[in-house]
Amino acid sequence: MQNYWWILALALSLLTASYVWINQFLKVKGSVLMAYRGLGTAMILLPFCLYFSPIHNIWFYVLCIVQGLVLSVGENRILNSAKAFGAEVTSLIHPISIAIIFVVWILLHPAELQELLAQPQKFSAIALCLLGVATSLILISKAKANRKALWFLLAAMSCETFIDITSKETTHLGAENVISAIFYYTLITSFVAGTINILFQQKRRFKEIFERKNLKFAWFFMSFAILHSILKTYTMYLSPNPAYVAAIVHAYPVWIMLGNNYLFAFKQNGHYIKIKPQYLILLLISIVCLILMVEE
Repeated sequence: MQNYWWILALALSLLTASYVWINQFLKVKGSVLMAYRGLGTAMILLPFCLYFSPIHNIWFYVLCIVQGLVLSVGENRILNSAKAFGAEVTSLIHPISIAIIFVVWILLHPAELQELLAQPQKFSAIALCLLGVATSLILISKAKANRKALWFLLAAMSCETFIDITSKETTHLGAENVISAIFYYTLITSFVAGTINILFQQKRRFKEIFERKNLKFAWFFMSFAILHSILKTYTMYLSPNPAYVAAIVHAYPVWIMLGNNYLFAFKQNGHYIKIKPQYLILLLISIVCLILMVEE
């Protein structure tokens, strides 16, 4: 199954795009989403602990708890950056973090670095593919940022890097039973992140979590969170480098743009989001070549 990590990554990218796209119409606030995806998800999963064997590695649980803490910080940072600098600036987080994840991972795993250095042409090709993905995403989103915005986003990018790298490491710590490891990873990180976010909710926002208009969609966001976390964790476990998964998954804003354009064309209201064909071609070629080079 390991050679099919990229299929799961594509599925994950489309799943993420569907979730964001649907919320364009539901319009549930980010702070409310974080509560449903966190504590709500954990409450659903908790009764199923009886069916999953515990992981006999204390560091697995430590890393899960730390991940939950970092996840809560990262999500809040992203929400605040979108509010302070706009969505276009915030969209820089994912493309830039792809490169950071790639570099940090190979530095933490010297054996893999040596393997890549032994094949300089393949190493260069993979690096160019990742650069192509990041560049095309930045150009398509028309993201621009000043120095102040980039410093603000640095914490969010650091969280993104930490989460993607440690999610892969966590499943390896629980390799004795990967299915149980994925279950407990989802449960613990959701519980910790959700609890932290609830504790720091303002009184007004806390009430919004229990408003009827939001609660009727809670099942959807909690179901998505469970499926997304399980799929992402397993995909990271299978992939050689978490940056490869990130490069494919973080293309989801492009699928949303294309979906919106199709919808607008169907409605014939003319509100198209212009995407230059050369940028889209660069993205697709970079993703396809990345898969081919990694699986060579």
